[in-house]
Amino acid sequence: MPKDRLAVVGGGPAGAHAALALRAAHPKAAVILLERDPARLGRSLDAAPARFDRPGAGVSLETLRQAGVDVVLDDVSRIDWVAARLALFSGRHLAFDRLFVAPGTAPRAESIPGLDAHARHAWPAAWGNPREARRLTAQLAALPDKGHVVLRLPPMGQSHPQAALDRALTLARHLARQRPAARLTVLDESPDSRLAARFAQHAADRHLAGQTLWLTAKDGATVRAVDASRGWIDTDAGRLIADVVNFIPPLEAGAIARTAGLTDASGWCPCTATGHSTHRAEALILGDARKGAERTVSAALMSARV
Repeated sequence: MPKDRLAVVGGGPAGAHAALALRAAHPKAAVILLERDPARLGRSLDAAPARFDRPGAGVSLETLRQAGVDVVLDDVSRIDWVAARLALFSGRHLAFDRLFVAPGTAPRAESIPGLDAHARHAWPAAWGNPREARRLTAQLAALPDKGHVVLRLPPMGQSHPQAALDRALTLARHLARQRPAARLTVLDESPDSRLAARFAQHAADRHLAGQTLWLTAKDGATVRAVDASRGWIDTDAGRLIADVVNFIPPLEAGAIARTAGLTDASGWCPCTATGHSTHRAEALILGDARKGAERTVSAALMSARV
């Protein structure tokens, strides 16, 4: 009798740990992990705030293979639900009996005048992209003594509030240590001030508040237009001139979730309490892509264990 084929699409913390959990729970099944970026495997789960990078899976390629997980370094371009087959970027196809999808997140397009490819390069998000993290680190190292850093946060109610708070604190700590005469402006487009209040509490404990101005949507933080060449940002509160901009876009579920029909109008994957897709009951959604999920590493790992 053939083995059950359990396929995990997407790596990162949720995908890698789900593959290990499935291997332990179903020793007679064939567990396949589709990972498009092997560099994420083996990197520590501990944050690396100095590099503005996100944590990796915390599980090495060798650990997965020793556990009996078949790791396929490829990407999924299409899911055939009727035939229960995955079409891969390489042109190969893989059959599955049960599918676990960890799509991760991707930037969502915005209609802001001036926010083009040049602006996104000059003002790196450094949100899970190691190259952008290195570029932002280099820009901060070259910041003038009395320079101005702007952190733009999209409405974080739909996405990673803890990560957004950590980013603001990381920038504030950097300026306090390296550029005490510089200043930080946070453009928080959230409709409420919960994130601002949390930052104020942490900043007071660490004596970081003096260099930081935090503006919410009510204060005019909404970005209306930008010019990266001149370093200005037009907001409802007026124009800001910045030396370094960490411009974080709104997020949504990764591309495979959209092409597989697992997302709704919000850009996220609606799920049942058990994590099964409400659009495709045969798919179980892991990690950050779930609609309404608590988007932290620990929550992603919990979804994998469940």
